[in-house]
Amino acid sequence: MSETTVDRKLLDIFEEAFDLYYSFETCTEPTNSPEFQSKIKKCIRLFEDCTRLVSICGLFSTNENYTELPTSDLKYLLLPFFLGTLSQKICGDSRADVVEVAEIYFKDFLKRCSDYGIYEPVPRTTGNNEVASANANNEQINVLTQQVLHRNQKLEKYRQKKELEDQIKHLKVVMKREEVDDDTKRDFYVKLLKMSVIETQEELSSIDMEKKMLEFQQQDHQQLESHSRRLCKAPPVRPLKPIIITRDFAQKAVYGLGYPSLPTMTVSEFYDQRVREGIFPDPNNAPPRNADNSLQSRFMQEQSNDIEEQEDIDREKKLDVDDDYELARLRARDEYKDEHRRGEGNRYNRS
Repeated sequence: MSETTVDRKLLDIFEEAFDLYYSFETCTEPTNSPEFQSKIKKCIRLFEDCTRLVSICGLFSTNENYTELPTSDLKYLLLPFFLGTLSQKICGDSRADVVEVAEIYFKDFLKRCSDYGIYEPVPRTTGNNEVASANANNEQINVLTQQVLHRNQKLEKYRQKKELEDQIKHLKVVMKREEVDDDTKRDFYVKLLKMSVIETQEELSSIDMEKKMLEFQQQDHQQLESHSRRLCKAPPVRPLKPIIITRDFAQKAVYGLGYPSLPTMTVSEFYDQRVREGIFPDPNNAPPRNADNSLQSRFMQEQSNDIEEQEDIDREKKLDVDDDYELARLRARDEYKDEHRRGEGNRYNRS
């Protein structure tokens, strides 16, 4: 129990938490804001303290009806509903844990309301028994019948909820007066309990759907983690075995077979192995060096030789007649100095 509620009465703690709970209906702050979350947790602490005090006092038992309870105790039946609703508004914690805690509160609330006769749980049926027996061989009719019954139940619950909301809204105004008779208080809390039962059933239905989604997300997350671990895990590496290449069979025989660095093959054996693997060319199938001896290759070779000879003759003639262009070109080549300093040139992306 928190230190702020040690010396306080149960009624005072409940009224403070009750007012704070309904102030959230008009609150405009974001749900995930620190201020809103702080108020939510404060309200949860107050209702938890109320629950502890109710347990210590032993206000409820399982063999009573709500009509036998005093009006002052009726409102404490709402504690699990309030705690379940507030738990779902918590942000920052694991959503799966939040949903599980809220489900525990809601189921406890329905059980208490069932024990005290506030509502009777309707067992799930697959439709009207008479219709099901009459159309046992017609599955489609049974499914349609079940859907119609489910739809009618939802419409009836919606109608009841709207009526209760309007009545509770009117009674809230009356409850704010200084003097309120016992019958009005009792009527207010009974209607509030009945509407909370309808909301709890809706919340449990939503929780069932959310739990399935969370399970799928957890499975996908686990699959992604296992897949990423498989991708990151390096494949088993074959152990390295030392291989010393010897030049001939004599050296191989001298080293023997008992040394850690075991010579396993000679150069010839190594080359033959690479030839079999297709890495080295086979010397038996290699073409001769002068295999390309066709007429076309001979003609191209002669043409190339003639061009080189003609260039040499023209160069000598220019030198004999003192050709200005040729002399200037040769002198420029003799006087050329490589003054290119290291680091000059393309300095793109460099400071």
